[in-house]
Amino acid sequence: MTYERPIRRSLGATSVATAAPELGRPQPPIYPLQVGSNGGWLAVRSSPANGSCGVSGYPCQHPGVDVAGSAGTPVVAPENGIIIMTGDGNAAPFVGYGPWFVILQGDSGKYHLLSHLEPATSAMAPQGAQLMAGQQVGVTSSANHTHWEVRDKPVPDFGSGETNFTNNSDPIGWL
Repeated sequence: MTYERPIRRSLGATSVATAAPELGRPQPPIYPLQVGSNGGWLAVRSSPANGSCGVSGYPCQHPGVDVAGSAGTPVVAPENGIIIMTGDGNAAPFVGYGPWFVILQGDSGKYHLLSHLEPATSAMAPQGAQLMAGQQVGVTSSANHTHWEVRDKPVPDFGSGETNFTNNSDPIGWL
């Protein structure tokens, strides 16, 4: 069974049909899944009007998916796993991922970075917490979306030439 909610024109979002979530089964961090404008996998951002490029400057490509959700929307773990890292996005290599982020090491071996979470909900998924897919990790901040990356490693080895693009894969394709 699939379900699509109406497109939120105010967020510039596009609906993506996905199976209805079941606790303990892979799922998007916000359901129903809507991808924000200029927030798709590898979307090109040519100016700040298209979204942030972090420290890399413009133009840039987007290394994840911006999942639309107005401030306060529940964000859940995409798969069963353990929270291995949390932070405020103020220090390298996580500058721009604030105001709060979590990285979940999933049972699949992939790492899910969920960012732009509301810091007041950080106690929902502290470092070391074991979570089931569908268990809440926080809520969206005033950014009105959650940035979702699916990574091979928690952090690419930038010193050996790895990037967010060689380390990441399309989250929707992961589903």
